[in-house]
Amino acid sequence: MRESTKMLLHYITGILMIITGLIHLLANNEPNIGKLITSNVYFYLANMGIFLAALLYHAFNGVRVILIELVPDTCWTKLIGWAILLIGIAAYIVGIQVLLMALGLI
Repeated sequence: MRESTKMLLHYITGILMIITGLIHLLANNEPNIGKLITSNVYFYLANMGIFLAALLYHAFNGVRVILIELVPDTCWTKLIGWAILLIGIAAYIVGIQVLLMALGLI
């Protein structure tokens, strides 16, 4: 994947974090809207899953960019990219498990 595509995804995930974060804040702080959002568990789970994915991509891509600027060697760049990807996938799996347990689905 080209670097410009990765940065475009970085910007898109930033916007997704704002939208899904606002839905999460409304669900927890606005009683009337919160009942509508949290009454459908699967909608709330999908919202939080998208929020978690966007947050992890945005954060780990930022860390990847910082590490690549510190170590500009091509060999290390690929290794850093793969390591960040694997850590991100593991963090997403753990995050989804925590969400499912918090919502009482497992």
